Amino acid sequence: MARIKFFLAFLALLICAGGVSGAFFYWKKFAQPDIVVTRHMEGKEGGTMEKPDLGKRHYDASIQLVKDGELLSARDRLLYLMEYYPESKTYLQARRVVGELNMDLLLSKIPLEGKNEYVVKRGDALVTIARRSKTTIDYIMRVNGKTTEFIYPDEALVVFPLEFRAEINLKKETVTLFDEDKFLKEYRIVATNLPPGLKAPVKTTVSEKVAWHIDKPVNFTHENYLNCSKWVRTGKIGLFIRQDDSNKDADRERRPYGVMVEKSDMEEIFTILRNGSKVSLVN
Repeated sequence: MARIKFFLAFLALLICAGGVSGAFFYWKKFAQPDIVVTRHMEGKEGGTMEKPDLGKRHYDASIQLVKDGELLSARDRLLYLMEYYPESKTYLQARRVVGELNMDLLLSKIPLEGKNEYVVKRGDALVTIARRSKTTIDYIMRVNGKTTEFIYPDEALVVFPLEFRAEINLKKETVTLFDEDKFLKEYRIVATNLPPGLKAPVKTTVSEKVAWHIDKPVNFTHENYLNCSKWVRTGKIGLFIRQDDSNKDADRERRPYGVMVEKSDMEEIFTILRNGSKVSLVN
């Protein structure tokens, strides 16, 4: 009996020693290095050293890709940064560059998933081609470098289905375009004048797109169409996206309703949105 008790006590001692050894190993291998790093990160006054910006290397790499002409790869690298490193100091700049890259890819003949070539047939018109291709007349004209409505049989036109939505954010003062939930580009609102009864949130669609020359609406066949003032009307009364050409000193009651953006921004928005595109108003 005494031998059995001695053996059990010895076994317990071994288990205890093993536990102490395991704890010591964990301390040396994992806990102690973490503590050393943490102490190193702490300043002498109790402050904390700035953590490394892990998103910056992706931003720098993407800019080099842009310089090398690899626009798709650069955009995808920046989108990765935006998704996984939103705390990066380069996030806002990455967002801006992504928007510019998206427009360069979309509004050019650069190959892009979804882009197709439409060969004009006798009897075709820009209106019917745009409708069949789920795009806009402005997109076809801009991408294919056309300044008039004239097209010719056997002419090859680049087309793209424009299935984008717009979000008007009153708090951030931005108009942002999305491809479903994927960020496309963001534009700054320079002025806002909405009816008193129009409150966010609102979900609606584009109901009409109008180009104005002097004081009357014109269509794409007008000789001054490319220089016209543009606006997009939605199905919600008073909710417009307009080119900012109003008098900022005018009384609020005399200014047109809507959110106003810069002329170059409005040209892009007008090109990309089509009748039926989704529009939301948020705070």
